[in-house]
Amino acid sequence: MIWAERATTALVAAAACAAGALSAAGYVLQTPDAPGPADVIVVLGGFGPPRAERAARLFADGGAQRILVAGAGDCEAIREMLIARGAPPGAVETECASRSTLGNAKQAAPLLAGARSAILVTHWYHQRRALACFRATAPSIVFAGASVRRELPRWRLGWTGEPGAVLAEYAKIAWYALRYGIVAWSAPRGGAP
Repeated sequence: MIWAERATTALVAAAACAAGALSAAGYVLQTPDAPGPADVIVVLGGFGPPRAERAARLFADGGAQRILVAGAGDCEAIREMLIARGAPPGAVETECASRSTLGNAKQAAPLLAGARSAILVTHWYHQRRALACFRATAPSIVFAGASVRRELPRWRLGWTGEPGAVLAEYAKIAWYALRYGIVAWSAPRGGAP
């Protein structure tokens, strides 16, 4: 019976930690948007349609004259979505080899040569780590975020499809700090684009 009590206690503690992490996510993981204008819009692959939509709106509003889609999997689909939403084919470049956020930054850096500023488009809970990776990899470029925002209030996050991704993001932030020395809460260099 002692093992059942310990298991129940552990389960309750884990649920409380998860609930706290989800409740704090909007404050801890989200960064303020500073969408441009910039030299280039960088769209990260994964969850393509909302990211493509956000980038297409930025492009249409004059956020930049060039778009770079980075990441394996859906980069060509995102490119096609951007073109379908009005971006000229010659303005959209792809990097379809990278398979992680740090890989996105490393593979995209050479393609960003000459850019002084960039707007990074990804989901709200991924923005802090993504910005840290790009700032560490291409320190001469001023990166700002333009997040795909959550649709529901923070207290309803547990009833959406995002809780697993949000909880995983905490672990990924810790892993990137320990493994690569990329700290998601370090101060950005320079100003916003």
